[in-house]
Amino acid sequence: MKILQVSHGLPPKENAGVELYTLYLSRALAQLGHEIHVFCRETDTRREEFSISEDQIDGLRVTRAVNNLKDLPHVRAYYDNPFFDQAFLKILKEEKPDVVHFQHIFGLSANLIRMAKEMGYPVVFTLHDFFLLCHRIHLMKEDHRLCPGPLYGLECASCLGHSLHPEDTRTKFILAMKDRLPFSVIKWIKRFFIPTQYLEDRGYEVFHRYRYIYEILKNPDLLLAPSRFVADIFLRYYPSVRPRLRVLPLGVPPIKGNGLHPGPNKSPDEKIRFCYFGNILPIKGLHILLEAFKGLQQGRATLTIYGSRTPWNESYYDRLRQEASGLSVRFRDSFQRENLSEATKDQDVVVLPSICYETFSFVTREANFLGYPVIASRIGAIPEAIEEGENGFLFAPGDSEDLRKQMLRFIEKPDLAQTMAVKRKKVKFMDEQAAELIEIYQRLTERNR
Repeated sequence: MKILQVSHGLPPKENAGVELYTLYLSRALAQLGHEIHVFCRETDTRREEFSISEDQIDGLRVTRAVNNLKDLPHVRAYYDNPFFDQAFLKILKEEKPDVVHFQHIFGLSANLIRMAKEMGYPVVFTLHDFFLLCHRIHLMKEDHRLCPGPLYGLECASCLGHSLHPEDTRTKFILAMKDRLPFSVIKWIKRFFIPTQYLEDRGYEVFHRYRYIYEILKNPDLLLAPSRFVADIFLRYYPSVRPRLRVLPLGVPPIKGNGLHPGPNKSPDEKIRFCYFGNILPIKGLHILLEAFKGLQQGRATLTIYGSRTPWNESYYDRLRQEASGLSVRFRDSFQRENLSEATKDQDVVVLPSICYETFSFVTREANFLGYPVIASRIGAIPEAIEEGENGFLFAPGDSEDLRKQMLRFIEKPDLAQTMAVKRKKVKFMDEQAAELIEIYQRLTERNR
């Protein structure tokens, strides 16, 4: 098959979760004998904005479109950007793929989905996060409060700098009552008393965004959610997609080694070695982890944080290092995920203290494969990957005292990590995911014919 993958980035310049997933999946599909072409956005301040280039990575053909996300005039430029239309149209006409699989459209354009569909190609869209619902991606306010959802765009106004006009009493009423009334009631009031056009006429870009995405979501033949949690959130706001929405957990990138790292049972006087690996960002809750660690009796445990200092996290990273001063805390650079087994071989327990809605969590599954129990926030899709007492424990998100209690379980019972290691669950790797998707692609192409 000829498969066109679309993503908002790809290594080596873009190395976050979806970008890495797209690369690993494309590799796995190519290894099954399929022809893969990736169309992606990239950051490159040395090149002209919106310029196009082609290269190869791991034998995959890649078309990259520059969008440095600077000097963008308004919110719409992040999700509805016509500068990419011609480049994408050229690829569709030249390649004539059997299927187009969108992984993400941040910094590209949601209109590419409609273009592919209108030209007759089967379209798959994986809902890796909440960008279609939330301009800030994570359903989290600027002050790190969780957001219940866009409320048809009403909830988004403050995040995007919109202030409601004094005459918008109907809108203000809904915002005042949103925490007091059931969502079904809010939905009814919004539908009959505050039409989207009424709000757009008052200059609220955010309401155009909500309605625009509603129309775009009519196009994919299949929407894939990585977790039941993500599916439920989207169905709350876009119930019409239910017939085309399927929960399909993601495949984990390959890891060298056979797992089961935790060694022999520890003696009571040995330290328990906790670790975190992933992005160093406030939404990941590392400040909560440090607060919990401070309350442990020093000399009973160590903490290792794997992750790099980048232009996006400089102040937060420096703050963490300052707070960790004098504690048994080490900071190590990030590593390639394939080498996870080797990089963490001297650890006992993985901690995932997120304060944002995790939509899947590779970390819990990677740790599980290696035999490490996980202590994680009870938030988002994380509980779908952890069976308490079997492969980990959950704690209330943002609650450092509750996190400390879970950490003390392993300090008070030094053999607990080894006991839980043998109860690890089966992990789906990327080659299995690729085989699943080929079956999906084939069914869609047959139906399309």
